[in-house]
Amino acid sequence: MSFAGLGAGGPDATVRDTLRRVLGDPDLEIVYTQVGSGSGWITGLGESTPRPDARAGRAFTPIDRGGKPVAGLLHDRRLLRRPRRLRAAVDAASLALDNERLKAQLRAELLEARLSRARILDAGDRELQRVERNLHDGAQQRLVGLSLTFRLASRRAADDPELTALLDDAARELSDAIAELRELTRGIHPAIVEDTGLRGALESLAERPGLPVDLQVDLPERLPEAVEVAAYYLVAEALTNVNKHASATRVSVQAYVADDVLHISVRDDGAGGAEPSAGSGLQGLADRIGALGGVFELVSPPASGTTVTAALPLDQAVQTDAEQRRMTALRWFVRENWDMPGEVVDQIRDEDNLIAGKVMLLCAGGNASITDREREWLIGYLTAARDADWVIEAVATYDDSDTLEDLIQLPGIPETRRGMLYDSIRMCFSDGPFTPGELSHLERSAAVLGVTSDELDELRAIVEADAALRRRRFTTIVTPVLPHGTTPA
Repeated sequence: MSFAGLGAGGPDATVRDTLRRVLGDPDLEIVYTQVGSGSGWITGLGESTPRPDARAGRAFTPIDRGGKPVAGLLHDRRLLRRPRRLRAAVDAASLALDNERLKAQLRAELLEARLSRARILDAGDRELQRVERNLHDGAQQRLVGLSLTFRLASRRAADDPELTALLDDAARELSDAIAELRELTRGIHPAIVEDTGLRGALESLAERPGLPVDLQVDLPERLPEAVEVAAYYLVAEALTNVNKHASATRVSVQAYVADDVLHISVRDDGAGGAEPSAGSGLQGLADRIGALGGVFELVSPPASGTTVTAALPLDQAVQTDAEQRRMTALRWFVRENWDMPGEVVDQIRDEDNLIAGKVMLLCAGGNASITDREREWLIGYLTAARDADWVIEAVATYDDSDTLEDLIQLPGIPETRRGMLYDSIRMCFSDGPFTPGELSHLERSAAVLGVTSDELDELRAIVEADAALRRRRFTTIVTPVLPHGTTPA
């Protein structure tokens, strides 16, 4: 069984296709563990993916190096009947799999770097938008009010020509200041993009004083905000440069969408010779467009005009407001429950949460053993922690098919075993004192997780102390406002 030359093809395809052929499974898939991401898994393209748990007709075979899982095969369950052939294929492909895993990890890091740049860009835009709104609704409105006051004072001082002239001069100076402030706020964040969309914003740019603009726009009603803002800045900067430096006689702006990509260009017949030097507006535009996964190009041969073009993908992975609120809630939850820095949630993936839910259940005996009240506590806990809906559903319907011995081998689990055992203890105590069965499950689980008896006793003591504190809180805060005789839920 030869695997010579594997890894020379496209992402993951050569190894995967060879294994498909050798093992006779045309649907075989390969996933890789992601370094430094807890229990995250990635495809050969570097994209995050849930671990492909075994399902009807399929089986999952982990591939270990030094006792740690580095990859896994999702394959036909019938291959389990021929374990030697399966193992021989995996061993033969070992070097090629290692190479593909490193490539997948690099792709994942590049993808995360791009997403990180996009998040930073989005955060900066939101801050600029806040500043623009504050200037518009605060300082600008106060200045407009002051201008009206000057004009009113000028009319009332009609009998004093010198005072009238002085007030008129002050009103004109104030009007100029307001105009400059409006121009400044428009440069900080283009509110017109938010109000009218990219089409309306480009029409506004074309109507500004300067060289007439031949505008050709074929756009949907709205595009992602980050894309619209980047396109607006590109056209605004390019038109400003044309009017200031190009000595052009005509300029055209074209914008259209094709294959989920916004294509935009600004062309003039001016002097050319433009270069995006460090710190220039054009360089800033190139950085902005690159952060959104787009392509920026400047063609400006001397005496032959300048063409600025950009292609911006419409599929942007910047966090939405709802996602940002979810992250805020997660950071609060982690801080309040664990006294841990909220930033740790940036490293937690949905797959990590699913495994944690499984460990909590298995420590308590599994879904088959816990009470309805304990299950209610667990689902409420996961919901409050803002776990993904599919994670909560998977935990609620979990068939207890894994073992703690297997789960404890996954990346990131050994470091968090005490926390998951602690949550399992909390769940068991949610419906009253521990039963002998619950204690037995917890003791066996602690042994598997490598938690000593003394540590288990300490975790139990913490949970019982927390329960006593809750009863005190109820008595002090809640009891006075409830009907007599009400007891804690």
